[in-house]
Amino acid sequence: MPILSPSPPATARRSRFAREGPPPMALTDDDLLILRHVAKHRFLRSTHLIRLLAHRSDKKVTERLAVLFHNGLLDRPRSQLDYYATAGSRPMVYALGNRGAALLAEIAGIERAKVDWTDKNRTARRPFIEHTLLIADLMVALEVAVRARPGARLIEPRDILAAAPRPTRAMPNPFAFQIRTHNKGNATDFSVIPDCVFGLDGVGRGLKYFFLEADRATMPVMRKGPTQTSMFRKFLAYAAGGGAENLFGRQVGIANFRVLTLTTTHERTHSMIAALKEATAGRGLRQFLFTDRNALANAHDGLALPWTTGKGEIVRLLDEVPLISPAP
Repeated sequence: MPILSPSPPATARRSRFAREGPPPMALTDDDLLILRHVAKHRFLRSTHLIRLLAHRSDKKVTERLAVLFHNGLLDRPRSQLDYYATAGSRPMVYALGNRGAALLAEIAGIERAKVDWTDKNRTARRPFIEHTLLIADLMVALEVAVRARPGARLIEPRDILAAAPRPTRAMPNPFAFQIRTHNKGNATDFSVIPDCVFGLDGVGRGLKYFFLEADRATMPVMRKGPTQTSMFRKFLAYAAGGGAENLFGRQVGIANFRVLTLTTTHERTHSMIAALKEATAGRGLRQFLFTDRNALANAHDGLALPWTTGKGEIVRLLDEVPLISPAP
């Protein structure tokens, strides 16, 4: 591996967000693994990377992240600066730097995308970063849980797209879905783009596919009408695009999908289930699964995390056999 930045290491405490006196480093396989993880998720906390590199000590991973930052392979978005002004120490958020992007492009043998990642990271706002990190909270938990189960596999969006019908692969955004729905006698054309599309194989009963909605409680659950943006509107679209016809699944060449909603609180979950029942004439649907970030944070196994179905049952992605049935 090449040695980067042969200048001597600084002896004073380094700034969190200013690169200074980059220490010498010889790239390792773990360094490349870190860069690939960050590139995949767009933003990751140091705690995410510690979980993903469980074969290294927490201290070693944290120190290595600092070395990669000061050598320009990783960035630390400045929009997290106010964390440290108001709340003291928090896990650092990392993004791919320009040098890291160039290195990954070189290793993959592809032309580097004409994107100034450092500029994009500098201008990224807190809501976008927080939304991306909420998605990463679940996806990292699932990746770690899958690793612990022999024969289990997390199916990435790129793998789904590679097997999708040719017309879908030619679309600007293959995971953008459009459908016409009918609610109370009125026809409305809806579009919906999941925050993530993935699959699980070798986990429980058969191959499963999921569309993820990461909800930070910034979107109203209900509005006056379905033409206004709301979670209710999303539920209408997903319910119409799933079911027996599986229109959304057929677009990307997968079997019936489930809709996961990761939200902020247990109370908001209940509001969403009520909205789902409103969207489905009181039926609710087992296709929809809900949980909140506190439950995720307290789960030791991402696959054993409890989810509440649209019918009020408690299930796990591990087997989806109801653990608790709704009250009659």
